[in-house]
Amino acid sequence: MNRAWLIVSKKEMTRVWKNWKMIPVTILKVLPQELLRYKTVEKDWYSAAIVWVNKKETNKEKWQKVKYSITVEFNNIDDNFLDTYKSWSILDINLLEGVKEVNLVWTSKGKWFQWAMKRFHLRGWPKTRWSKFHRQVWALWNRKPRRVQKWRPHAWHMWYEKVTIKSVEIIDRIIENNEQLLILKGSVPGSYNSFIQIFA
Repeated sequence: MNRAWLIVSKKEMTRVWKNWKMIPVTILKVLPQELLRYKTVEKDWYSAAIVWVNKKETNKEKWQKVKYSITVEFNNIDDNFLDTYKSWSILDINLLEGVKEVNLVWTSKGKWFQWAMKRFHLRGWPKTRWSKFHRQVWALWNRKPRRVQKWRPHAWHMWYEKVTIKSVEIIDRIIENNEQLLILKGSVPGSYNSFIQIFA
């Protein structure tokens, strides 16, 4: 069963010294988040925890409702998590205390519609003088059927996809200036300030 869940944002990559070696790391910022409520099997047909992230400032004089940037559901709730955290409790980096490795779930960057040269890294036609087909693939068409076969490399819509990385080592945890930073070993794909789900 899962032990902990957190929503973080990717900041930057750098290098640190560990055991006389220079290790590339990625810095993740733990976002302010609150546990809204639990979903139960009796009421909602499945168990989950609903978490709100990034509470926005509101004007109480104008009767504005409390708003959050994103809402996330975490499944497979652990019994220890149920006993420790109740509704409207704040989740922080202390959830990962004693955890050495975590799993990451995020949405990859959408590259939209990409040509086969970029998607499949094809060599292309000869790059000699007067050639006009440097970035062109070889013949993809058939006489019959008059369409590109599914197994042939062709252009593709590289949409946003859900990607998971397992067993990423935690190098360090830093709490400074009201910010909670999580330093993970290696690179974490995704754009700057993108949301990443961490579970351990």
